[in-house]
Amino acid sequence: MYYPKQIPYLLDKEFKENIEYKEYNVKELEDYCMCIWTMKSKKILNTTISNNILPDACIDIVIDFANSTICFAGFSKETKDFKLDKKIDYMGVRLKPSIFYLLFNIAADKVMDNEIPFKDIEKEIGIDRILDLENTNERIEYLKKYLLQKAKKQKEIPFMKVIEKLYENPKEQSVTDIAKEFGYNERNLYRVFKATFGVSPKVLLNILRLHLCLTFILEKKMNLIDIALFCGFYDQSHFIKEIKKYTGISPLKIIEDYK
Repeated sequence: MYYPKQIPYLLDKEFKENIEYKEYNVKELEDYCMCIWTMKSKKILNTTISNNILPDACIDIVIDFANSTICFAGFSKETKDFKLDKKIDYMGVRLKPSIFYLLFNIAADKVMDNEIPFKDIEKEIGIDRILDLENTNERIEYLKKYLLQKAKKQKEIPFMKVIEKLYENPKEQSVTDIAKEFGYNERNLYRVFKATFGVSPKVLLNILRLHLCLTFILEKKMNLIDIALFCGFYDQSHFIKEIKKYTGISPLKIIEDYK
């Protein structure tokens, strides 16, 4: 099952020392979001910390309690170096790919690589009251109720099947093959993917392959050559180059820091 690996504690030396990052899986929301996450500073930061956000084809609802703001944000092509300073108190909902489009009927590419105020998207239900809550469990419960209310009219989530199929075997897929399977020409497929996922088919495949590699690196006892071959890289050097492009460090360094 596709579950993107956001690993800021591995990608910046000072992050783990100064920031506490957690992901919470809420069973009632498993059809709609990957997780609810929190990020808090352990003390007031006197220096700037990097939060490296990997592209994951997800759009997040991001609540900044320290500055009393709520927005939608998504990143698609490149790793985002998001700077953190002073007091940090964030909570977010990592919506699964295609769920933003499903719930809000707004093309996902309007939000990808962008930050849009929550009220500019959500015209029906306000969630400002969450800014007054201080307890993490109360905040999570509030978001859960909001999302369940938002999703109660939705009976099907058809596009997540596309994600799972592409994720399970990305090396066997091409844009042409995907277009044939869904009965589109490549131009129409591009339009559908941009609206539904916020990215082109090619970019989506690259994102899924990145996180499949990270899953194997962090969770499976596979050597790097086998991972590279399974995920469709030409050779090990190409694989290492791609991982470093997004994370800034080598797969071996990721394994070392994770241990």
